[in-house]
Amino acid sequence: MVSPGRGLDLIARALLAPLIGGTLPSGWRLLSWDSEQGLCLTLQHGARTLLVELEQRDDARECYARTVRFNVCVRPVFEPGARLDDAERRFIDRVVELVRGRERRLPTAERPQTSRVSAVREISVDRALMPEGPGHYYFNPYVGCMIGCAFCYVQERADFSRRLEGLPRLDWGRYVDVKVNAAEVLRREVKEHPPGIVRLSPILTDPYQPIERRYRITRQALEVFLEAGFAPVILTRGARVVEDLELLRRFPAAAVGFSIPTDIDSVRAAFEPGADPVDERFEALAACHAAGLRTFAVIQPVLPMNVDRLVLKLAPVIHAVRVDRMHDIARFRHLYEAAGMLHALEPAFFDATLAALRHGFARRGVIVDELDDLGALVGRA
Repeated sequence: MVSPGRGLDLIARALLAPLIGGTLPSGWRLLSWDSEQGLCLTLQHGARTLLVELEQRDDARECYARTVRFNVCVRPVFEPGARLDDAERRFIDRVVELVRGRERRLPTAERPQTSRVSAVREISVDRALMPEGPGHYYFNPYVGCMIGCAFCYVQERADFSRRLEGLPRLDWGRYVDVKVNAAEVLRREVKEHPPGIVRLSPILTDPYQPIERRYRITRQALEVFLEAGFAPVILTRGARVVEDLELLRRFPAAAVGFSIPTDIDSVRAAFEPGADPVDERFEALAACHAAGLRTFAVIQPVLPMNVDRLVLKLAPVIHAVRVDRMHDIARFRHLYEAAGMLHALEPAFFDATLAALRHGFARRGVIVDELDDLGALVGRA
């Protein structure tokens, strides 16, 4: 049975109606809004794009401002480290006051209990393609991820959305919403937006998690993007992306990247037990490279590894790489403790590993980058 959709959109509209359906001040434009990982607004101000995220209130975390129920986080898109100017701060302050004045409209009922340990929900949606800046979009074929990496930082934000919707709590990795009508919606939306780069998926899901083999939502979306002239950029842990290689090769511009935080499969099994073995990911990445696709890797968070061996395996088959440490380590200390790898939580481990990775890839001509400039990645710069 297909659910008619998610009640989250109604909740978002109740809170943010003056921004979603109203008139913004001169110079401001609402590009898109989303409710699947907290409540998010993508706003354009002149040549700048700002992402405003409403997360569950947590006084221990830094944010732009707090309301009774939310942390309000703001950052310029595609500009790491950039600061807001005075005009932007004045507008965001107005957004914060709007939220403070309307958040009492949101439901506060207790979440229902459930005896289920996992849930797959088929849903219909009326929006799928999310603009996030001029010529840039993202698309989530699913909500939730059955791979369920315990260190995935989106899990709390995704659960916050489920709480707002009145759904029972399930562990991350134990639920997924399948957007069964996504391709139909995309066929309409690609006629309304100019072709550009579309990310699959930014954070909330993995486009090639195991359930893709059954539903093929990602493949259906790729078929729509190919016909409409969009350039997909895929990030996955799933080796089954090779099942769509023939389709991906037909794009004039496309990129496939793999998240590979270690070359040691016993480490992978300790931290990513639901993900494909690292050798399968290496093989799939090599196949994508051999097929002529632009390829990249994300080594984040860096886990215990043989740096030289990882660089030697990846460098010949990627054009760019992003490397970063584990963040919010207090939350994930138990994972390292259970694996007997507490040394890998020390600043000295992160500093030495990141420096060695950057040096090793740079020596072999691989671009070490934050991967914010997707146009350069797919050859459209």
